Amino acid sequence: MKSYCISHVKDVDGVGAAALVVAAKGADFLLTDYDSLLSDLKRVPQDVEEFVLCDLGSDDSNRREFIDALSKLASRSRVTYIDHHYIPPSAKRELVRNGINLVHDARECASMLCYETFRDLLPPEAQFVALYGAVTDYQDTSPLAKKLMERADRHFVLAEATMLSHALARMGVEEEFPQKIAKALAEMKTPHEIDSVPELALEQLRVETQISKEVRRRGKKTGRLAYMETSQYSTGNVAKLLIGEFEVPVGVSYKKKQRGWYEVSLRGTSECRTHLGKAAGRIALKLGGSGGGHRRAAGCHIPASSIGPLISELARLV
Repeated sequence: MKSYCISHVKDVDGVGAAALVVAAKGADFLLTDYDSLLSDLKRVPQDVEEFVLCDLGSDDSNRREFIDALSKLASRSRVTYIDHHYIPPSAKRELVRNGINLVHDARECASMLCYETFRDLLPPEAQFVALYGAVTDYQDTSPLAKKLMERADRHFVLAEATMLSHALARMGVEEEFPQKIAKALAEMKTPHEIDSVPELALEQLRVETQISKEVRRRGKKTGRLAYMETSQYSTGNVAKLLIGEFEVPVGVSYKKKQRGWYEVSLRGTSECRTHLGKAAGRIALKLGGSGGGHRRAAGCHIPASSIGPLISELARLV
């Protein structure tokens, strides 16, 4: 059976999820981001018999088109959709009704859900790939991850996961680096065994030391929120640094994605009063963009002229 996987390109969880599908199914795969997902779904090869989508989804701006694209694939292939982002109950019901095998749990990361779904087809060491995703998505205290972590060397997992996250942040999507990582993880290599990962991770640590100084100098605070524009690949890392530097519940970092548009990352602590994923989606849609995510980690894509209104509205909510 020919299998094919599409997963998220920008973080350890998405790359790890793809690696687990490749290891379990021998699948060909594509790593992509939200902006390209709908067009990539339409280009899934016609001869694919089994298709797995991981760690990517839709929001109110494109949910109809997303469901239609997956449903069309389900009419000719076996489709499994594995995700942990918020999905409205009505959308979940429609996906299942249209023949899609939906694996969804907002408490777990996508790679952990992939591991559980294909566990019988995976070697024992695949659990570490799932744990890398859980640690870097701050979901290692979830029900499934907690059980695995209790049987693992926690320091080993944290070191390997952090090394991988820093290396991906350093390289971004350059030179198909995430694809290289996914292939190596599918072969059950540990991050420190993958060429250039330790060196890139160390380089990123040096860079983050400089970014911390930049955050201190250029970041701004309004109410319970801190924000700044950046040119860094990992806007999520900058958002987290803003939280620590300004001692606020929410950090917002944004960079120019393309002419006239911003890519925005939101990160929050337990003191945040609102679900950031739902808020980002709702506000971005109103401003002519799109967005979504988790309670404490979210993102959106908005017109550059709307960044001021976005910050103001978020500051009011959090």
